Amino acid sequence: MVQEALDHLVRLLPSHAGSFEGSQYPMPVAQTFLGEGVVDLDGIRRRLLDRADDDPKTIVTPLLIAAEQCEAASADKQRFFLDDATVRSLVFTGSKWRAGWVLVLGDNEHERTVELLKGKDFIVFTDHVGIADTIYIGDRITSPIYFLQLMVRYGLIWGGIAPGEDHRMGHFLEEDMPGFLVITEDLPPLEYLVALGLMKLGAPAVVPQSFPFPYGTRAVAQSPEQVVQQGGRFPNLRRRYFRDQVVELPAFCNPAWASEDFEPRTLWGGDELSFFTVRPSARARDRLTVRGRPKGSVGVLVEIADCHFTDDIALFVEGYALRALCFLKGVRSRSEEGSFRLEIADGALPTDGQIGEAIYWGIRVRFPGIEQIGVTLTYDREALGREVESIRAYQKERRQRVEAMTEENTEELCVCLECRPFSLVHTCVATPEREPMCGSRTYASIKAAALFDSADVPWKRASERELPMRSVIRKGRVLDADRGEYEGSNDAYARMTGGKLQRVTLHSLREHPHTSCGCFQAIAFWIAEVEGIGIMLRGSKATAPDGRTWENLANQAGGKQTPGLTGVSIRYIRSPNFLRGDGGLGNTVWMDSALRGKLADAVAIGQRVGTEVEAPDIESLRRFTGR
Repeated sequence: MVQEALDHLVRLLPSHAGSFEGSQYPMPVAQTFLGEGVVDLDGIRRRLLDRADDDPKTIVTPLLIAAEQCEAASADKQRFFLDDATVRSLVFTGSKWRAGWVLVLGDNEHERTVELLKGKDFIVFTDHVGIADTIYIGDRITSPIYFLQLMVRYGLIWGGIAPGEDHRMGHFLEEDMPGFLVITEDLPPLEYLVALGLMKLGAPAVVPQSFPFPYGTRAVAQSPEQVVQQGGRFPNLRRRYFRDQVVELPAFCNPAWASEDFEPRTLWGGDELSFFTVRPSARARDRLTVRGRPKGSVGVLVEIADCHFTDDIALFVEGYALRALCFLKGVRSRSEEGSFRLEIADGALPTDGQIGEAIYWGIRVRFPGIEQIGVTLTYDREALGREVESIRAYQKERRQRVEAMTEENTEELCVCLECRPFSLVHTCVATPEREPMCGSRTYASIKAAALFDSADVPWKRASERELPMRSVIRKGRVLDADRGEYEGSNDAYARMTGGKLQRVTLHSLREHPHTSCGCFQAIAFWIAEVEGIGIMLRGSKATAPDGRTWENLANQAGGKQTPGLTGVSIRYIRSPNFLRGDGGLGNTVWMDSALRGKLADAVAIGQRVGTEVEAPDIESLRRFTGR
């Protein structure tokens, strides 16, 4: 079998070495084994032929390099090759919001196996064309190499494995690569050897009883149901952990109705007496209290009794409570400039009970740990007149208190590990003035999720099951005010990374910068030649003055602590604390032109900030900035 397979592979080898486009690693499998070495096709042929009678595991390296070269010589290679942007997307979704990746090979009940795996939330790769919601790798016997390319780039980028360190790569992928291989039937000899190569580099596999090799992490399955059952037990996969409790919207609520378009027939509120607010309460209220009957004006007061429910969380939760009313069919809620109104479609007339339940469960579905919720609906104009002034005063004072929160006057920091499923060490620390680099979370949202759970439940490594997805920590002693180094955040990094990282400076990117996820809105980087900060917007097509592109920067930063690089959000760039340890926005010397346009109002008048137009290289940057 081995001799037949290798003879076949040697016949397929091209005469000249090739590569792929769209990646920092144009030959990721070869680079995993050879580092920066050149692919010697003649040497590969000799190694394959010389070892034809050896144990098959000894020819894995030349075999995989040869298989990659066969695909690199194919006219349609770019159809199947995953560029860096696609790999990043698969890593974020496949490690964080999906159970992982699976490659399914073979014709035996293939579609049934694929459907069951998709039902378990896996991203499925297949060698069968035309199956919906799968990634087709082609049907050649060397096509599995595309799945291996995804595996090794996961290790090269997020695992920090250097090219050429194939032994380390194998261990990393075996322990952390979120996927596995399924073989549903006996394969052609060469495809079997390529599959064995994937297993040798760390992919566990579910195989048929007739699998011919005694190697690799594998389980035997005879049916699609067994495939899913056995495959789901591999320890490298992600799992979801959430406390056992049913928290769901009532049957008369549907989030899809929030997007419903209709002409309102009835209007409640919209005047100076109407309001909608969420605020902390010292004691638990009745779940629903109604005063008066609908006549036009309406006040909605949502009170939450919990010692951890603070004004900043109340302001954040208020948005979800308000939107929950739109889950009622034919109802649209609006709160503009403090005035609240309900727009109701013809034929729709929500009851007081439905309004109260929509708010109650709308909050709890998002934050299951918020339990003591009291909703008061007030229609009586006299009662509204007595209350509205104090409600407006609270809303104004709350906004002022929240806007006045700074890193200096706040003793609590928030920690988020939502992106840890694809990064071994990324630990996001948020403060009122340093909002997360993803731009989709805030200090208040992480704080609320940490204290009251969250509907956002990413998948986790089994080894990190006990780590809190979000937490609130004490800031502790200030170690370096300018760079934003605190005892509490250092302790969190040490604890959350198992000691791999010990220090983090929240406002400096040079020595111990904040780790980066992979979904950052922008990347800030140090330009040593001019002692200044550069910033590149996500997905930019520009090239920095030192020659780096978005792909280079994103790969260097993703999932790691990389001195000289850190992901940043647009809101953080606008913060007065933005990289203050490195001179802040005032010491920013370069941005790509798209980002420069977005931040035109934030850059000081007269400040010389070059773009790829004025400063495409270091010398032109020096001339433009005068440095």
